[in-house]
Amino acid sequence: MKQPSKRPNNQHSQTSTGKINLEKNEQVEKSEYTENIMFTKKQKIATLVKNTLQLVLGLLIIMLFLSIARMITSYFDSTFPASILGMLMLFVALSLGIIKLNWIEFTGNLFLKYLALLFIPIGVGLINYFELIAEHWLVIVFSLFFTTLLTLFMVGHCYQWLTREEG
Repeated sequence: MKQPSKRPNNQHSQTSTGKINLEKNEQVEKSEYTENIMFTKKQKIATLVKNTLQLVLGLLIIMLFLSIARMITSYFDSTFPASILGMLMLFVALSLGIIKLNWIEFTGNLFLKYLALLFIPIGVGLINYFELIAEHWLVIVFSLFFTTLLTLFMVGHCYQWLTREEG
C-alpha cells in the first residue's frame, strides 16, 4: 500500500505566488526597458553634441592654419599656394605634438568621406572645355604618359643610387 506524502499540497499557493513573482518580474523588465530607452536617447544626444564639438574644433584648427598661411603668403607676396603651406604647417604641428591628432581626426575623416563631391566642379569644367580637350587630346595623352614614365625612371634611378651608396 502506498503511503501518503508528508508534504503539504501547496500547488495553489505556488501558482498564485508564481503569478505575483512573474508580474513583478514583468514590471521590473518594463522599467529596465524604459530606462534603457531613455539611456539610449541620452547617449544619442551626448554623441551628437560630442561629434558637433569635435567637428567645430577640427574646422577651427584647420581654418586657423589656412588663415595663418594666407597671411604669410600675402605678406611675402609669394605665389606659393596658401593651402599647401597651411597643410605643411599643420603637419609640422602634428609631428611636434602641438596639435593632437584626435582634435582634427573626426573633421579630417568627414572631409575624406565627402571628398568625391569636391571633384564635381572639375568634371563640369572638363565638360565645358570638351572641344579644346578633343582638339588637343594627343598632346594631353603624350604628356601624361611620358611624364609618368620619366618620373618612374628618375625615382628608380635615385633609389638605386641611394641604396648603392649605403651598401
